[in-house]
Amino acid sequence: MLVLLLVLLLAGLAGFGYWAYSQGYLKSILKFGSDNTTKTSQTTPKDTTPPAISKVEVTSKAIQEVAIRWATDKPSSSQVEWGPKGSFGNKSEIQDDPVSGTTIGTVDHGVIIKGLTGNTEYQYRVISHTNGSTDAVSDTNTFTTPTE
Repeated sequence: MLVLLLVLLLAGLAGFGYWAYSQGYLKSILKFGSDNTTKTSQTTPKDTTPPAISKVEVTSKAIQEVAIRWATDKPSSSQVEWGPKGSFGNKSEIQDDPVSGTTIGTVDHGVIIKGLTGNTEYQYRVISHTNGSTDAVSDTNTFTTPTE
């Protein structure tokens, strides 16, 4: 009797194993056999509309650095272009870039600019883009670093 139960149990497990393999559940684990399943590629369509930028502000100032924050209406990258008043010429590295494929971007942005000179007026603008859009650029704003 025990032998019969053991045979039935093994037959049931073998049948389940065959079914699971034929459905594709075990193929990724076992990594052998032909794959007769139809695969479809799902790609996210690129968003070609630039994000809307709002709430641009300097949130903290120190003698040699400032923190700049802003918001966008959809996940996008974060970058700041800045320079002494009257000229740009410096850009922060692009952060949270959806084009990289490692992130979808963010709607709450923040960049710290370092290496500034005390008691100096600077101008800046923020830049954001989605995966497929052109850059959205804010109006030019200014800040003055504190005296040393």
